[in-house]
Amino acid sequence: MPNIHIPQKNKTLTVAPAENLMQALQTAGIPVASSCLGDGICSMCKMTIEGVVPLPSELELRTAARNKLSSAERLSCQITVTADLTVTTTYW
Repeated sequence: MPNIHIPQKNKTLTVAPAENLMQALQTAGIPVASSCLGDGICSMCKMTIEGVVPLPSELELRTAARNKLSSAERLSCQITVTADLTVTTTYW
């Protein structure tokens, strides 16, 4: 079972493999900014993620470019957790 480390909250979550990152955080009571409810178009849920994650989809690439995300930022709503991750964001 993968772990999600959240240093800013001093927490570690254990999640089911293939769980969506944004949903896993919200289920654990950790707020994730979003105005599109996880549709991958607002980029408010952007996070810096350390660990192995899938390559970004075309949707995520377009959203990141449109909203000028740095190359280190990913959309949490578009991440499937397959291995241990460490996540940080500016709004925690």
